[in-house]
Amino acid sequence: MRRDATAQPTDASLDVAPPLGGKARRLLELRDAGFPVPAFTCAPCDPRETLARLGPSVAVRSSASLEDGAEDSFAGQFRSFLDVRTEQELERAVAACLDSARAPSVAAYCAAVGADHEDLEMGVVVQRMLRPELSGVAFTVNPMTGADEVVIEACEGVGDALLSGTVDPLPPQHPLLARHAPAIERMARAIQSHFGAPQDVEFAVEDGTLYVLQARPVTRIRFAPGIGEWTNADFRDGGVSCTVCTPLMWSLYETVWQDALPGFLREIRLLGRDEDFQAGRMFFGRPYWNLGAVKRCLATLPGFVERRFDEDLQVQPRYEGDGVVTPVTLGGVLRALPTVLAVPRVWKRQARYAEAFLGGGFDALEADFEQTAPSDPTARLAARIEQVFRVTETNYFRTIFCASLAKLDFSEAFPDASDTALVGGLPPLRHMAPLRAIRAMAARGERDVEAIMRRFGHRGRNELDLRVPRWDEDPAFVDALFDCVPPVHGGDASEAYALALEQALAGLPRRQHKRFRKKLARLRRFLWLREEMRDLSTRVYHRIRKDVLAVAEARELGDDVFFMPWQAILADDRSGIARAREVFDGHRAFAAPNEIGARFPSAAPADAALAGIAAGPGTATGPAHVARDVTAAMAAPDGAILVCPFTDPGWTPVLSRVAGVVTENGGQLSHAAVICRELGIPAVLGVREATRRIRSGDTITIDGDQGTVADLRELDTAPEEGTS
Repeated sequence: MRRDATAQPTDASLDVAPPLGGKARRLLELRDAGFPVPAFTCAPCDPRETLARLGPSVAVRSSASLEDGAEDSFAGQFRSFLDVRTEQELERAVAACLDSARAPSVAAYCAAVGADHEDLEMGVVVQRMLRPELSGVAFTVNPMTGADEVVIEACEGVGDALLSGTVDPLPPQHPLLARHAPAIERMARAIQSHFGAPQDVEFAVEDGTLYVLQARPVTRIRFAPGIGEWTNADFRDGGVSCTVCTPLMWSLYETVWQDALPGFLREIRLLGRDEDFQAGRMFFGRPYWNLGAVKRCLATLPGFVERRFDEDLQVQPRYEGDGVVTPVTLGGVLRALPTVLAVPRVWKRQARYAEAFLGGGFDALEADFEQTAPSDPTARLAARIEQVFRVTETNYFRTIFCASLAKLDFSEAFPDASDTALVGGLPPLRHMAPLRAIRAMAARGERDVEAIMRRFGHRGRNELDLRVPRWDEDPAFVDALFDCVPPVHGGDASEAYALALEQALAGLPRRQHKRFRKKLARLRRFLWLREEMRDLSTRVYHRIRKDVLAVAEARELGDDVFFMPWQAILADDRSGIARAREVFDGHRAFAAPNEIGARFPSAAPADAALAGIAAGPGTATGPAHVARDVTAAMAAPDGAILVCPFTDPGWTPVLSRVAGVVTENGGQLSHAAVICRELGIPAVLGVREATRRIRSGDTITIDGDQGTVADLRELDTAPEEGTS
């Protein structure tokens, strides 16, 4: 089908014919979205007609199928020609662009980025040649520092000399650039919002009109040394950083996180009483926590090995060797004694508090609040945050920290005890209660949607996104769950645990059995407490959502309320909404790096093998079902292997029908891992780019004991050993 490519009323109306390629597709999308794109067509085209309609001169640019993608831009790899005036020049320019796809340098680039050179197809864009007074490029993120700012480099006239490095960019204070910089920045940010990711935008200003010549994703970002080191580990596994986060959600999280993390480190004597640090920060519309500050605290302990710590968190080390290593010395051991003595006291105190809170303390707190809470929606929200949310969330975080310390304590003492079944077969979990209730109803031939909504109304499709309705607002979703849940599925996690414990003890001297059981019991206790506290946290967020919606209704805010920090909601300060939406929209499709820092450039090479963390014991073979959210996951056929970015406790009924799970995020003790083990299904978590590298329908085998994923389609086509 041929399409009109007119960008401005003053430009000629042209037809666009395939092949298009990356550049042409994006230009068409920008034009259709209302951005000012000079008129263009795609080769093959009639040279005489093209020049007559676009003339007197044109620019001829490559538009390869793999060009300007989210992972690799191919910038500078192909030919472009400016100021083409004759039919013969146009024919030669088009031919040269087409031929450039087979250049040795392009083949080398494809090999370097893991692209198949044979899959590369070339199109050509023929565009009206502008006579600009100003042209250049605008990056919507600083590619050298990672700063959230628009970086503009421009020169007078045509920008080719600037892009090739033969002229210097104009200084920011140059009158021509200063006059147009605000409009360039607005357009660049608008283009980022349109595509949902940071952009590299080429622009030109002709007769005072600003045009976009092309836009491609920013694929490489470096970070300034002074930025520190940050990670979204544990935040991204179904948490606040699994996708772009609203200001409301992060403001709530940060309120407690800023006190809880440094406070816990002080309590275990790793941070001085008067010391503090910024615990969390937003990058690319997502929350991260201060990895560098936590490492500096832990590095005071003898025996600390940075690489071991990073790998345990699934932080991808990009440094040589073991990184920071703290030697074991007598002085170091003596300095660490306050921490050694403090940790058991903290474990005991937190376990006692969490058990009491779960055993009735939370219900009493909620009941007291309901008796005294103000009727005004704003005052009610403020009171709930201070009286219920802070208490519940602080102790949830403290339980998480205790579980992490218990894991570290166990793995340091028994590094060979890696069987994931040892942390399966936990006492009954609240996350599993909806599944048990639906199965019980099904066994009785009942389908009481309203009963499930009343009892589990705090659950949701994405429980840490306050924009998302909960089950008590979503009857269609709850009704569909009844069709997802099979009567029984998976193995018995308790039996697997008992067998794993027996085998682990058989491999140890008898004198170590008591110590092994004690440390394992502590780890299992805190894992269970963490999951149970997550349920209470979810209940509080459910109530906060209701309070927030009541405020929004009273003020006619609509969903703008989610783009305000809770402090701004209380003050009715709406000044930051527009910028907050811009940040949210501008990063919604961005594959944000998991780590931020000078040692963590944004583009990590993809692993060649499909491998991750062994998280749920057993093996399974079946068709892959790739799903980016729980709604898509519900369509998984029985016996499929679910492949998804993450899972959330609200996914539990859906997980019960699949034969295995592969996620891009999560570790052995993540929510996803705990749930999969309790369901008795194999799980391999933390497989980088799994949803991109595995296709729905591919037959795959996952090994939850080894942490591997085998694509049988690739195995079938692999050459036998000894053949070529």
